[in-house]
Amino acid sequence: MFTTSEFSRVSGLSIDMLHLLRQQEVLIAARPSDDDDAAAYDPSQLPIAQAIYHLGQIEIPLERMKSLLTQNVGKIDLATLLSSRERPSEPAKRTEQVAPQIADQPTTEALREFEDIEERKVGRLLVAGIRMRGKYRECGRAYGKISWQYGRQLCGPAMMLHYDKEFKQDDADFEACFPIRQGESQKGIEVHELDGGRLVSLVHRGPYETLAGSYDRLLRYVRERHVGYVLPTRECYVKGPGWLFRGNPEKYVTELQILVA
Repeated sequence: MFTTSEFSRVSGLSIDMLHLLRQQEVLIAARPSDDDDAAAYDPSQLPIAQAIYHLGQIEIPLERMKSLLTQNVGKIDLATLLSSRERPSEPAKRTEQVAPQIADQPTTEALREFEDIEERKVGRLLVAGIRMRGKYRECGRAYGKISWQYGRQLCGPAMMLHYDKEFKQDDADFEACFPIRQGESQKGIEVHELDGGRLVSLVHRGPYETLAGSYDRLLRYVRERHVGYVLPTRECYVKGPGWLFRGNPEKYVTELQILVA
């Protein structure tokens, strides 16, 4: 079972949106409660939550979502659920491409296989970062500024640190950063060390829109084997978009990292 915060993270739905979905009886926690810390969601509810997320991305009204999901109690297949009038036009093609991948995600039994999740001891890591509050996509300028200031001192791929347990659409608390060999804080960039300890990680291959499924597996692994985890969680962008060209999102490689207690 997921806490409300964890379910928000793996589904891409904010806690406010989960509250609204509960009020409208579109998606109700398996163990409902007015207390977010006491409410719990079952992993079997994740495909429905992800379908709601992508329907929202193409601005399908909530009442229409409820109708579509009521009609489709089996496999979630957004491509066939939507009428031609509701299907996104050219700018939203990314959502149509992602939807079938959600429909084809493994069953709950299959997700219990954690063979590609690793645990390792890591030391403290020196990073230069800019902590921000806003939308995740606003991180680009921060990475550019850090690269410009520290240049040859960079010693690893870009990272993002998440200080929220839940997903937030517009006011997320995160830090864009790079590992560096040495350096001092300057011009709005803080140089500091990330704690070492026991790290649980999973390598995700594919577009960022499909990270939720990997977070689902990683968080369930942590919950089953450890007493808790430490914020911030980390994303390491082993391979992603370049400075000039976006590249092929299907070939992106992102390592999700959680320091466990």
